[in-house]
Amino acid sequence: MKRINKLIKGIASAVLMTVMLCGCSDIGFGDQSMLRPPRATGDQAAMQQIISEEAAGSYTLKYPQKGEFRSAVNIFEDSDGTEYAAALYSTDNDSRMHVTIMVHDKDKEKDKWRSLGSCSNSGTGVDRIIYRDITSDGKGEFLIGWSGYNPGVNNLVVYSLYSDTVREMVIDEPYTDFVIADITGDKTDDIMLLSLRNNQSPSTATLFQYSEQDKRPISKFALVLDSEVTEFNSVVSGKIDKKTTGIVIDGENALEQNSTQVIYYDKKEKKLVDPLLTETDSGQNKNVTLRKEVITARDIDGDGIIEVPVISEMAAPKDIKAGNVCSCTAWKQINTEDGSLITRMNTVYNYNDSYYFILPERWASNVTALSDSENRLLTFYVWSNNTLTLGDKLLEIHRYNRSEWDRMDQGDYMMLYTVNNKGREFIIAAQIFKTKQKGMESLNLEKSELEENVKLI
Repeated sequence: MKRINKLIKGIASAVLMTVMLCGCSDIGFGDQSMLRPPRATGDQAAMQQIISEEAAGSYTLKYPQKGEFRSAVNIFEDSDGTEYAAALYSTDNDSRMHVTIMVHDKDKEKDKWRSLGSCSNSGTGVDRIIYRDITSDGKGEFLIGWSGYNPGVNNLVVYSLYSDTVREMVIDEPYTDFVIADITGDKTDDIMLLSLRNNQSPSTATLFQYSEQDKRPISKFALVLDSEVTEFNSVVSGKIDKKTTGIVIDGENALEQNSTQVIYYDKKEKKLVDPLLTETDSGQNKNVTLRKEVITARDIDGDGIIEVPVISEMAAPKDIKAGNVCSCTAWKQINTEDGSLITRMNTVYNYNDSYYFILPERWASNVTALSDSENRLLTFYVWSNNTLTLGDKLLEIHRYNRSEWDRMDQGDYMMLYTVNNKGREFIIAAQIFKTKQKGMESLNLEKSELEENVKLI
């Protein structure tokens, strides 16, 4: 559905301005402020009046804790130009959460907001609110995640606008996170609920689709996730190849190790799959992306497709301290035909100094890197796979304090970036070296290549 979501600052900002102008002091500030202000004007006044009538007493605005829309009152616009608003609040009359959904009648004779109805929920707060068309009727639905007493355990309710009234569709499965996207490729948005493990069940991903027969979203596909993951750090939907939309989850386990899971719908097998998660002979989960580094999947090369990071230690002589040997982060795309991984880019990250270097393709397996954290130095060398020894130096990347840089003989160093951190200025600079090792001359780096391949984190 072609739609426009329009987020307004909501009643709270209008109320705050009115209170400031009128000197009223009986309103508390913050996310749980009680709405008892002098009347606002325009849309805000009309909405405020509707909420007051629906609440039948004093009420407290409730603000979503996650997602794009964080106001207690959000306005959304359908493809036909009709505006709808959802107000989130609790009342002094009971302990439940409430939502009032309103429509804007734009008829010249009655240009006003009116209520379509209110619904209540036993949750303790609002996780997030989304407005999407999951029924393929050309009109959006309000999807509200209500938070519960247990952290990370929420329930999702879909509010559909049917014959100018609000119809409530409860999804009877708790979630930790959820995503709305067209996963199955049928041109209609699906609901993907993600749940971390508990005492009764493992971590799961469950895909819900709206059923015209049942008049509600029903569970269609499910997949067991990596139950070693104890926290979701990032959950996004996006293209994982040119044709396939997937859900990409970056999470952390109890040992503070990070990993990526990618869920997509296999049209041939007609099921959800995650090619990154495999099972060993002992029955344990194995994920090739498991890493200690806090780094998340992303579109690293700007081609519109999400890559996942696979990290491995680079080659080095045995007498080099392990802490000085750099790791190579290979950014890989998933081949959805067979679940294999295709390397799109290799990088070396310097987290302490906030930059990374993109390895030229010709450097693969022929170059290694050592880090000297004390001197803020990253050095790349020719690597001999035959003798397992370091060869000529190819590149140094150094971080200097501004004062160091200004008074030093800069020589052949090229300044790449000026970085400000907590009021201090640093210089990221590099020096290129040339090798004359037989057969290795092609590894030499050009200045234009250097400038292109060093990126700030």
